Amino acid sequence: MSKSDQALLADISTMMSDAQEAANDEKIDEIMSKIRNLNPNKTSDQLRLASCHFMTMYHTRKAMTIGTPSPDGSGMGGGGQLMSATGMMDGGDGSNQIDMEAVESFKAAQRTDMELGWRLLDIKGSNSHAARTARVLKIEVAQRLEDSFKLEEAFKELMGRQLSEEETMVAFTAAPFLGDWKAMLKLGTKIEKMPGGLEQLHMMSLQLPIPDFTLIYELVKEHSLNKKKKQSPEELRWDLFNVEKIRVKFKNVDCGDFPEKRQELLDEIQKQGEMEWEDVPNCSHVHVKRMGALCQAVSFGEVPMMLNGPWFDDLIHVKGRTEMPLMPEEEQIKMQQQMQYGQMPSPDSMTILVQEEEWNLQQDPSTPTIYRGSYTLKQRPELPPGKTKTSEHAPVNMSFECEVHLKTHKSLTSENKTRASNEDHKDSKEDENDEGTHADEEEQNRSSANEKNDKVENIESTDDKVKDESLVTEFDGLELD
Repeated sequence: MSKSDQALLADISTMMSDAQEAANDEKIDEIMSKIRNLNPNKTSDQLRLASCHFMTMYHTRKAMTIGTPSPDGSGMGGGGQLMSATGMMDGGDGSNQIDMEAVESFKAAQRTDMELGWRLLDIKGSNSHAARTARVLKIEVAQRLEDSFKLEEAFKELMGRQLSEEETMVAFTAAPFLGDWKAMLKLGTKIEKMPGGLEQLHMMSLQLPIPDFTLIYELVKEHSLNKKKKQSPEELRWDLFNVEKIRVKFKNVDCGDFPEKRQELLDEIQKQGEMEWEDVPNCSHVHVKRMGALCQAVSFGEVPMMLNGPWFDDLIHVKGRTEMPLMPEEEQIKMQQQMQYGQMPSPDSMTILVQEEEWNLQQDPSTPTIYRGSYTLKQRPELPPGKTKTSEHAPVNMSFECEVHLKTHKSLTSENKTRASNEDHKDSKEDENDEGTHADEEEQNRSSANEKNDKVENIESTDDKVKDESLVTEFDGLELD
């Protein structure tokens, strides 16, 4: 390894381990500049891995802080993880003002860097520790590129070997993007036998803007998707559908063992006249996104959260869950200050509010932009040990009839752009003598897909673009030797 590469590796290691250095934006940009100038063919395996890992961390922080400063003002320090869901989707003050030039610049830079990352991860020696780590990171990079072909390649490469517990979890989170439901169920069965296996994945979803794969796992089993044929990479698209309007109508409320609390809520709802259809105000940040074989939606509740589930052609069935300390505002501020200095509060001393959302909406056959069905919002407090539950701690499970209206737009959609990119990826592997025939076949496939897409097309909004780029996987926490 050259002296310059040794110096770069040392800088990356310091930046990833020293919180004070991690706040040095100038140093971060200097490191990124050096990484972008690397020649993968002349870079050591250790520097390849460190550089790729640094880039994913860099873009994770960028995605989580576009339009909003980190609470601690740092660049790489992880302050973005303390932001509220609302802060990630608007200007932090509810203004919905997003710097579109910054968004577009971010997206272009991430794609360029992830393409470099993919080349850096082409490490020889399949049994080496570096090669094993590279196989895991390839899953991350392929998802950031929204490239179904690269993701399929990385998944097969990973699954073709004896998996460690960490690799099993990584494969479990990759399988649903590819619609490999059989593999997800098999991997899930293994993870359920690991101490705290599924709980680890759930906790990651609370700390990072990643899907809660435990909820997706539940839906896969509920819909018996292991019986469904796996889709090919050509069929796995990445689209964004914006929401034009949402309507809800109250159906019922349940408070568990506290019927008097239920009656109190019913009386209040009837008093306010909230028994008829109502439009949800300000749902501009809400979207539905297809990510390969996964569906993602941003909720429209008072505490916005990420909802996920399998992608269905005529159904939106997604779930989300969030947990937050239930305490006065001054106590929350005190806790955040303590956390900045590494002082974690004891879970046994806090009441945790668990909130869950579920959409189960069927597409209207005559109007494909409209989905109708049920919306469920559940809230329940989890009390510290020894604390007696009273009516103040009653669960509140509310159900509504719901309509979601998607926007339409006659233009080249993100789906078709991604599809074209995927076709180029596939074409590059075809024999040159077959180019004419293959092009004709792809044109027929493209026409067929576009005809279907005329039903529901999409248009990106400023809020959706920021949230779109906030999706990351859980591999940012990997340690590199």
